[in-house]
Amino acid sequence: MLFSDLVFTTTCPQHRFLDEMEHSVPWDWFDTQLKEAIRFKTGGRPPYPRLFLFRMHLLQVWFGLSDAQTEFQCHDRLSFRKFLGVNQEGRIPDATTLENFRHELEQTGLGQKLISRMDQWFQEQGLILKEGNLVDATFLRANSRPTPDPEMQSDLDADHGYKGFGYSATTNVDAKSKLIRNVVVDNNRAHDVIHLPAVLIGDEKELYADSGYIGSEKTLEARGIKPHICKRRVRGKAGEATPDLSDEDKDYNKRVAQTRSRVEHPFACWKQTYKAGRVWYRGLERVAQQVYSLTVGYNLQRLGYLLRTAS
Repeated sequence: MLFSDLVFTTTCPQHRFLDEMEHSVPWDWFDTQLKEAIRFKTGGRPPYPRLFLFRMHLLQVWFGLSDAQTEFQCHDRLSFRKFLGVNQEGRIPDATTLENFRHELEQTGLGQKLISRMDQWFQEQGLILKEGNLVDATFLRANSRPTPDPEMQSDLDADHGYKGFGYSATTNVDAKSKLIRNVVVDNNRAHDVIHLPAVLIGDEKELYADSGYIGSEKTLEARGIKPHICKRRVRGKAGEATPDLSDEDKDYNKRVAQTRSRVEHPFACWKQTYKAGRVWYRGLERVAQQVYSLTVGYNLQRLGYLLRTAS
C-alpha cells in the first residue's frame, strides 16, 4: 500500500449516509442494468465504468450539485472519494463526462425503466406490501422565466398553471414504505387528474388522493381499486355563500389525510434536501430525466432507512 493510500484510509472521515448507501444499495444489480442499457463506443481512451459514473450522478442528486460542482466536490471531499472508491491519486471524471452520462440515461430511457425495475425488486425483497397507494402531483418551477412572446422563451416545454410557470410531477407512492412506484412528468398546464391513468401500475387495491382527483372514482372502481379521495365544498348558487362541509365529510377527510399526507414526504425530500424546487435543466425530456434521477435517489435513500429500522 502506498503511503498516500494509507493516509487516505486513516484520515477519511465517516459519512453516515454514504456509508449506509454503500452497504444497503444492491450495486451489482445496478451494474447489470447499466451494462445492458448503455453501450460505450470502442476505441480511444477506455471509458469510466458505468457504475462509477452512476455513483457520481447519485452524489449529484443527493447533494443538489451541478455538473461542475460535482466534479469539484469529488476532487475536494474525502468522503465522496471513499464512496466512489477512488484514492487521492485516482482520476475523477470531468463535468462534461458526467453530463454525457446523464444524456445516455435520457436517450436510452434507462432512467424511467430503472423506476419500474426497482419497484419489482422492492416487491421481491418484501418492501412493498401493496396495502395502499398514494397519488399526488407537485409543482416544479421552471429554470427560466416566462416571456410575453412564447416564441422567445428559452424553455418552450414549460407552461403556466395555477401554481406558476414550470412542470408537474405526478407520483404513485406505496403507503406503507413511502417508496415511489411510478412517476409521470409533464408541463404544468394539464390538470392533475389527467395523469392518473398513466401513473397507475395495475396492482393497486386502494388509492388515496386529495380533492383534485374528484371525478375519477368510477375509473378507479372499474379497475378494481377502492378510492379514498378527499371531499371538497360544492359551490352554492349565484349570490349564495358556499356551504361548509358536513361533520361527516370533515371526519372522512381527516381519516383519509392521515394516510394521504405521507405522499408529501418524497416531495419535501426532492425540494428541501435535493434542492430541486426549481428544475436544473430546460426542456421536457431533460426535466423528466432529472425527476427520474430524483426518484431513484430518493428510493435508495428510503431503502437505507427501511433496512436500518428493520434490523
